[in-house]
Amino acid sequence: MQVLQVDIPSGLWVIRMKLQPGATLPTHRHGGEVFAFTLTGAWKYLEYPEVNTAGSYLYEPAGSIHTLHAPASNTEVTDVWFAIRGPNLNLDAEGKVTLILDAGLVLKVYQSRCKKAGLPRPAVIGA
Repeated sequence: MQVLQVDIPSGLWVIRMKLQPGATLPTHRHGGEVFAFTLTGAWKYLEYPEVNTAGSYLYEPAGSIHTLHAPASNTEVTDVWFAIRGPNLNLDAEGKVTLILDAGLVLKVYQSRCKKAGLPRPAVIGA
């Protein structure tokens, strides 16, 4: 994951997510709306039949719950740009919140991981 922009007062975080074939992210609920644009590969939400492919654009309303998955049959890395407003709440099998990610925490974790990897401080708009 690459954090591109954060606006902590408004709760906006923009990320670029690269997923290997077969990758599945935790089930989550969004506190605000999400916009996504797929650059390469394919992905879907396990709860829905639609598949997002290169060039597709997706809007998610606030409150949507889903599990992002890159099919194992993909022949390339899936690369998606997301603009997320508000918190992302990871959920367990019973629907209980296990983690709350927001613009501030995502930036802090990203900067920490870059530092641990020996990378220079990343250029993030708004940081």
